[in-house]
Amino acid sequence: MTVLSRALVPLVRQKRIAVAAGCRCELCGAEILAADLEVHTFGEGDRVKTLPPADLEREILVLCPRCHQDVHEDCVGEPEQRALLAFRRPEVTEEIRKILATRQKPYVPPEVDLEETFSSATRLDTHYRGM
Repeated sequence: MTVLSRALVPLVRQKRIAVAAGCRCELCGAEILAADLEVHTFGEGDRVKTLPPADLEREILVLCPRCHQDVHEDCVGEPEQRALLAFRRPEVTEEIRKILATRQKPYVPPEVDLEETFSSATRLDTHYRGM
């Protein structure tokens, strides 16, 4: 997994994408655990970084570790990698696009008066201890 892959597709999404791909390597077809599959990103880094999230689907492959290593070591070209995308089922493509397009809402802590909450908790604790 490249640094670009981690930046563009966080680990939790990578596992969801692996499940969407049927827990199968898109190169050799081996069925393995989603946790063991890796998302390979190809294409030019600067161009990929500017794509809308859902369009990133056309820039990734789900690979087993062995095939992922082979892709990098054998320098499988981008045209060959793109050719593999033609074999991806339409429903898998759509599910991956949905996963990539989903954005989590930022966490906003609740509006709470911490002093009042602490005071209330202390009073309850004192009450239950019989002090």
